[in-house]
Amino acid sequence: MDWQERMNFLKSGVRDRIEGRSVLRENTTNNGSKLVFFGVSTLAGITFGIIVLIAINASMLKVPVGPQTPSFPEGQTSSSQTSVSSEPDYKSITERNLFRAKLQIEIPKPKTEKELEEEALTAIIKTMALKGVMLGVQKKDHYAVIDRGGAKGVWVYEIGEVVERGLAVKEIRKDSIKLEKGDFAAVLKLFSSTYERAPGMPASPVAARPRATPSGQNIAKMDLGKEIRRDGNVTLISKSLAEKLKVDNNVIMSSIAVKAAADGLKVVAVDKGSIAQKMGIAADDTLQEVNGHRLSSTGDMNKVYEALKNATRFEVKVMRRGKEETLRYEIR
Repeated sequence: MDWQERMNFLKSGVRDRIEGRSVLRENTTNNGSKLVFFGVSTLAGITFGIIVLIAINASMLKVPVGPQTPSFPEGQTSSSQTSVSSEPDYKSITERNLFRAKLQIEIPKPKTEKELEEEALTAIIKTMALKGVMLGVQKKDHYAVIDRGGAKGVWVYEIGEVVERGLAVKEIRKDSIKLEKGDFAAVLKLFSSTYERAPGMPASPVAARPRATPSGQNIAKMDLGKEIRRDGNVTLISKSLAEKLKVDNNVIMSSIAVKAAADGLKVVAVDKGSIAQKMGIAADDTLQEVNGHRLSSTGDMNKVYEALKNATRFEVKVMRRGKEETLRYEIR
């Protein structure tokens, strides 16, 4: 290779290097441009998202809450309105009511003590029924026979005596009685299914008195002459009848009328043909004790009933014609 050829070779090598550097510089420039464009677009997207969130938050905080503010003439504004509107409203957030829902819940008005007392007295009267009245020469000789319902039994009351919860007999007439406690007064009518609020109150229907239970209906169909019989000085009661009486003792309590007395419970009347009569209980008897349990109130009768549920024999002490007698019973 001569000198001229060497020079051409060197020139071509230098030219190739220069062209290679130009291509490299051009590629580097293109890559840098792409990176700059990507960075700018990303920053623009983030900025736009922040602006949108700020706009939404501002629109929510500026929604008016509560009653409308009063309008003012043109050119006039309330100083308090200006100060309030210039501050963001966080009330809806703190109250967890972001959607401005109208929360209208009516809280029932609590009843007064008087209303609660009247409801209790009315409930007591609804269970009562006037079975009879006796009018004496003087008012102190009047008395009323009141069926208090259920196991409470039938009781005899004079004027002024308390029946229940302070409710006392105020008046006794030939066909009705008036019960009273403070401002509350009601009239029970003989053989009526309604009572009246007195004075001047319209009659209100009494809740239907409980019908005879299945056990009570079954007892009424039984031949009491066979279920209750005498054996010397002991009265025998069949097990089948005793089991039915355990379920419903109202059968006995509703068949006699008693009155509280100093020495026990005085029997005023006994239904003819009833279990009580078959057991030897008679009018004018004073029931004093049952198996050692003293009798003086309805509560005592209920205690005796519970005590005798599993008994197979019991004794009843009565005062009859001024003499004490013991009635003996046995369940067989």
